Amino acid sequence: MFEKSLYDLIRGLRANKGNERNYILESLKECRNEAKSQDLDIKATAILKLIYLDMFGHDMSWASFHALEVMSSPKFRQKRVGYLAAVQSFRLDTDVLMLTTNLIKKDLYSPSVPEMSLAINGLSHIVSPSLAADLAPDLVTKLTHSSPHVRKKAVPVLYKCFLQSPELLRTCWPRLRECLNDEDSSVVSATVNVVCELARRNPKNYLPLAPQLFKLLTEGGNNWMTIKLIKLFATLTPLEPRLVKKLVPPITNLIRTTPAMSLLYECISGLISGGLLAGIQDTDEGEELASVCVTKLRGFLVEGDSNLKYVGLIALTKLVNTHTHLVCQHHDVVLDCIDDNDISIRYRALELVVGMVNADTLSDIVGKLMRQLKPPSTQEYVELEETGADSSEDEDDMQEEVMHPRKTQRGEMIPLELPEDYKHAIIVKVLEMCSRDMYANVADFEWYLDVLIQLVRYAPAVQILDKDADDGEEEDEYEEMVKKRDVGEAIGRELQNVAIRVKSVRPEAVRCAEMLVCGRDGVFPAAGGGGKRVLGAAGWIVGEYASLLTDPSTTFDSLVQSSSSSLPSDILARYIQAVAKIYASLTGSELLTWTPERKTYVTLLTERIIRFLEPLTTSPHLEVQERAVEFMELFRLASEAIAAQPAAREEAEEQYDPPLLLTQAIPSLFSGQELNPVAPRAQRKVPLPPGLDLDEPINPNLHDLLVAADYDTSLISEDDAEDEEFRNYYYTKPTAAAPVKNQPAVLGIDSAAAKSTASSYQGVNEEDYLDADILARRRRERQERNRDDPFYIFTPGETESITDADLESIPVLELKLDDMPDASSATTNLNPPAPRRRKERVQIVADEGIEGADGDKEVSEEEATTSHRRKGRKKGLLQVDASGLVGYSLDEEKESMKNDAKTEMAKREVEKLRREMELVAERMEVQRRSAEEGKKEKKKTKIKMPKKEEDGTTTEKKKKKAKAKDGEVEGKKKKTVKRKKKEVVVAEASIS
Repeated sequence: MFEKSLYDLIRGLRANKGNERNYILESLKECRNEAKSQDLDIKATAILKLIYLDMFGHDMSWASFHALEVMSSPKFRQKRVGYLAAVQSFRLDTDVLMLTTNLIKKDLYSPSVPEMSLAINGLSHIVSPSLAADLAPDLVTKLTHSSPHVRKKAVPVLYKCFLQSPELLRTCWPRLRECLNDEDSSVVSATVNVVCELARRNPKNYLPLAPQLFKLLTEGGNNWMTIKLIKLFATLTPLEPRLVKKLVPPITNLIRTTPAMSLLYECISGLISGGLLAGIQDTDEGEELASVCVTKLRGFLVEGDSNLKYVGLIALTKLVNTHTHLVCQHHDVVLDCIDDNDISIRYRALELVVGMVNADTLSDIVGKLMRQLKPPSTQEYVELEETGADSSEDEDDMQEEVMHPRKTQRGEMIPLELPEDYKHAIIVKVLEMCSRDMYANVADFEWYLDVLIQLVRYAPAVQILDKDADDGEEEDEYEEMVKKRDVGEAIGRELQNVAIRVKSVRPEAVRCAEMLVCGRDGVFPAAGGGGKRVLGAAGWIVGEYASLLTDPSTTFDSLVQSSSSSLPSDILARYIQAVAKIYASLTGSELLTWTPERKTYVTLLTERIIRFLEPLTTSPHLEVQERAVEFMELFRLASEAIAAQPAAREEAEEQYDPPLLLTQAIPSLFSGQELNPVAPRAQRKVPLPPGLDLDEPINPNLHDLLVAADYDTSLISEDDAEDEEFRNYYYTKPTAAAPVKNQPAVLGIDSAAAKSTASSYQGVNEEDYLDADILARRRRERQERNRDDPFYIFTPGETESITDADLESIPVLELKLDDMPDASSATTNLNPPAPRRRKERVQIVADEGIEGADGDKEVSEEEATTSHRRKGRKKGLLQVDASGLVGYSLDEEKESMKNDAKTEMAKREVEKLRREMELVAERMEVQRRSAEEGKKEKKKTKIKMPKKEEDGTTTEKKKKKAKAKDGEVEGKKKKTVKRKKKEVVVAEASIS
């Protein structure tokens, strides 16, 4: 019988295309039989084939004992196969893992260096707590082996042992520290790597190594060890600030001289993350070093390599927090990265520009970002490289086919489609830049309002992932998901903030909200459903500031139209409140005469509101239902009052005023003090009134009352059609409607596309990102504002609307020739610099709070603990659990003292609890004794005179008789005990 080799197995798989499963099952069956063979060559071949099949998902853990047998082979070739099988299939719960201890120990002391290296490498993958405790001393002896190859391998394996058993670190650390002075650079590099990983968990233990590590840094070596040393010092400098001045010169020298981009980036990253730049921020040396770092990072951005751009943007994002002015000097290359073809670079550049923005660059940066949100008709295009039509089917062609699913010709232009998530991120970052520090960078709030309206038009589609029709999610949960994903919520919040805080532009904010509610001029995107959440804030604004509406009747009609009922529940609730406020503004004036025309108009408005609210009184959403029922009853009363109040006619002698319900009662519901913004956490500072318990229920039987009311059939009339419909609505489970699922846009970004020519950041105009209607309105407002300015030059066509009367109203400026300067001085200043436009002072209302404190900066203890725990649970990229090394001290005396202190404290607590328990027991014993004594005293206080009973005997005689009987019983008991004792004595005597 001829056994199959690994090459035969691979050839068979390729030959059985379409029937691979049956062939693999047959091969597994053969491998099972071959693994039972006594011939180690056959067994090793079977294990090698199982290793190959294990990579296809066929588990080989059943062959762990056979792999152990191959590991014990004296032949190196077979032993290597066994160790490979152990690395691939052994786990911490493998049964035969405990049998590998002696085998690995034997191989560690093998005279052959390859076998020794094989055992060390295998142990690093299968090490367990028991293996680490047993084999760590043997590994420590290998740190002094004559071969540097063995020493280099033993150092990182010790780190894997420390992860499994942290107690070994204290015993192995002195020998491991000596490896920093090893004569071989590879051993030193491996030791530095291990120390760097250990210092990330507890840097305090390795602070004494600072002089030795600094010597390694200054002497130089390979770049990778230098990178590790810089990372190590970045973890040590927060504990020892004096290291900052010592480290700055060598790291500065590395930054200036090294040609390696990786080392340059790590040097700059180490300076930032270790706090070295922040420590010398206010010194001339610090400013010079930061300037050098920013200049070097600029070189990363202008290079053609996308990887260098990516890491350069990451470093600048970290640096912009401490040296914003230096990063802003290079914002031209940063803004060029905004238009990069790589979407990941765009994301990083977007994060960076948020920290770079200031009052001078805000409009340019916002315009450049919003230009990317334009519809596909005006999108930028990228040029594709030629893809050969007759290319062969190798791996490069397959990759090219995946990147370009259709064949294109050289030079063909396709639109660069941006993902919806990126558009969402752009809008969020624009809002963050403009609202930072209470709108400190916004000089023109009218421009900001136009930007908000334009962002609504550019809102991306709302994407709800994993939302199926049969997943059973409630409508409220779906609305909550839409609320989080729709960027219109954030835009509406900003519109509301501007309307509340900036009183000077409040009429303009109300006009924008009015335009959103009325839905004129194509405000929302045609597809995708994005931006609709802004209607909630717009509805609140038009209601709260109804007196500032330019066309309240049209706004009222838009609010009460039938399509409003299909809005989300929270927006619909705001619409109901806004309808009542606008109604009060339209009908609450006492100056207007109560004429028949006005009575008819008010009656029509009231009936429209009643028809709008009537179907909402049975809404499944409690907030909508409650508001609809309340206002429904209010406007029914208003309708009755309107009908009962006769209209005043001109020819009549008696004049009638409007109903007081319209002019006083309803307006008083919404008039009073102006609403001001309140700090988010100001409510926490409001003290609770004495005697108020917020956790105590108002009615402890509320649940039972609600259940009884739900199932009380007497409350439902079978004859009433409305009540029957109400009962069917609430007691019949409705069929779930499948929500519309928005499909994400397909990305077509070509990584091999030619770079498009980036336009200058200075060429961003309002025409590039604002629509024509907004630009026309801004132009009209500018003309109206400057029509009386004699120095304003009108463009052709603008003077047609100026009449002779307007020309006469232009003021005439008187020229004084005597005050003119000399010609010589005039020639030296032909082109004086234009005066800088003075920033208009805008008053912004701040948040109100208790005792003038801002609640935003306060974080409760519970939130801090939760965030700390969340950070503590975070694992590394390789998912290595190193929690055992966190806080582990190398100083055994301090650790023992700390443990003794904890033990002593625990003993004190136990002793304290024991004393408390004893005191409670004594107190209970005293209470019991006092109760018994009280009972005895009561018995003694009874009358001691003998009482005659009905039979003529006294109580004393009865007591004597009872004592006599007790004596007889006691005598019988004593006799019984004596008899039993005699029986026991007899039995013992017989046994002896």
